[in-house]
Amino acid sequence: MAFFGCIADDFTGAGDAASFLAEGGLSVQLLNGVPAEEETGSEQSPAEGPQAVVIALKSRTAPAGEAVSESLRAAEYLLKLGVCQIYFKYCSTFDSTAEGNIGPVADALMERMCAPYSVLCPSLPVNGRTVSGGILYVNGVPLSESPMKDHPLTPMRESDLTKLMAPQSRFPARAVRREMLSGSAPSAEEGPCYLVPDYETDEDGKRIAEAFGDLPLLTGGSGLLKFLAARIKGESRGTGTVPPDGTPGRAVLLAGSCSAATLAQIGKYLKDGHPGLRIDPARVLDGTQTAENVFEFVRKHTTDTESVLVYSSDSPEKVRESQAAGAEKVSAALEGLTAEIAVRAVKDGFRRIVTAGGETSGAVMKALGYDAFWTSGSVAPGVPVMTPVQEPGVRLVLKSGNFGQEDFFERALRATGTEEDTELSAKLSDACFAARSLFERGKTSGSSANMSFRHGNVVWISASGTCFGTLVPSDFTPVAMDGTVLGARKPSKELPLHMACYEKSEKTGAVIHTHSTYSVLWSFVPSENEADCIPPHTPYLRMKLGSVGLVPYEKPGSEALFSAFRARAGLSDGYLLKNHGPVVPGKTVMDAFFCIEELEESARIAWELWRAGL
Repeated sequence: MAFFGCIADDFTGAGDAASFLAEGGLSVQLLNGVPAEEETGSEQSPAEGPQAVVIALKSRTAPAGEAVSESLRAAEYLLKLGVCQIYFKYCSTFDSTAEGNIGPVADALMERMCAPYSVLCPSLPVNGRTVSGGILYVNGVPLSESPMKDHPLTPMRESDLTKLMAPQSRFPARAVRREMLSGSAPSAEEGPCYLVPDYETDEDGKRIAEAFGDLPLLTGGSGLLKFLAARIKGESRGTGTVPPDGTPGRAVLLAGSCSAATLAQIGKYLKDGHPGLRIDPARVLDGTQTAENVFEFVRKHTTDTESVLVYSSDSPEKVRESQAAGAEKVSAALEGLTAEIAVRAVKDGFRRIVTAGGETSGAVMKALGYDAFWTSGSVAPGVPVMTPVQEPGVRLVLKSGNFGQEDFFERALRATGTEEDTELSAKLSDACFAARSLFERGKTSGSSANMSFRHGNVVWISASGTCFGTLVPSDFTPVAMDGTVLGARKPSKELPLHMACYEKSEKTGAVIHTHSTYSVLWSFVPSENEADCIPPHTPYLRMKLGSVGLVPYEKPGSEALFSAFRARAGLSDGYLLKNHGPVVPGKTVMDAFFCIEELEESARIAWELWRAGL
């Protein structure tokens, strides 16, 4: 039997709420809408065991009467499940104008739950939403001066929550300073009302939960839920069986929010070299950009290491321009196309869907038809990983536009992938970092260098013609240990040099080959010891790498070079191809990176001393 119920005014808000309830220690199940009476007890009802149930409505911008009706219906459903406390969850930026429905819904729920009064707590300090003296702040700026003042659907032109509630609610609201919290409960004569307590820190949240946690109805953002969950943890039966966060399979990223946070997240993902496709409203409306051709792009550019970001997000100015054809028409077209991409992806075997934007996420969920979800770990505060009860192999991440760090999309992919996916992603990240570092500091140039690393029984090597300065994960192609190319891209022509290193030692986890200047210069100097050709002028080359064998010159990429290299592989710890450059194996990418750095520095010292006649 569920103990705690939550009604959220949109789907991402419900996910936000579920995330904090789970973080507070409760097992949580999320329902997309209120199951019909005839469906009660079916697979759409909460699975046995959740301690908390969150119901996601699509009422944030609905007419007040409709929002009240749906919210009361949700409350009745939760009460039938046995909950004795309900939380009405709305956005941490309030998102409700004078004609909004937060007041009417809260009034109706307060009367249904026979609550003598309630609280308004939209704060979410971890995301910069705080309340002081009744004023709602966004990252230290009053709400009415924040970017929310220009929200296309709910422009927020007032910061005082008591004034925001006045035209919406039948009951008064008053601010409560933290030092007055303990004695702030209204008297019976005062009648129903709302208290707006100061809430700027987690300590404030704990105090509010302790002071008002027994009320049958509470309202606010997700910030308070973690502390309410911690307070009631252990009072209900059952824990439920929550699936793990990760699952194997391809992923697609979908973004429709135009918030500053989402725009920054899109910018970082694309800047880091990941594939993306922008949905153009004009082309969608004239039929030249369709779900079919967009999804074909997604399929073509999705690999074991890369996921495509499909986005319609744009700056407020561009959004206003695109809405010339009618804001509702444009929004419906974009949401419809994005939702269709999600449906096609799941049918095609994609197992991870990440969506940014409340309205976009709602459209995606409606199209996918999932009704119940387990929620588990979080990608960011208020953004959980969700598993559909009906499709336990799928993972969903749905966020409100303003949530998440700048690298949100990368975090979502890591959170929903398997441990093996995460390990591969980390190796690719290290490889790209090492490559850029070598390029930017002049240790290589153009497309001359190549690198590889071993992952299980597969070698991932930089593709032919790639440049270390611009290397991204999709520039690596997988090759089996027998040399069979498993990826679509052609591997570096010097693959045999790398494979020889792996074949000679199981300890080799990565190989880097460059044409670094001093190593090449030193290779021209006659060597007294070809098994260890760089003099130990300092102890560090021996300490980090060991001996460096000289390989006679043969034409780059030729079988003669590969044969000469194989003949010397295993006889030294690193190698210097005469008139060509170093080949350095290592236990990991970063180990090989540090070793080739030390080899180049040792070659520089040897060259300078040799020129000086020392």
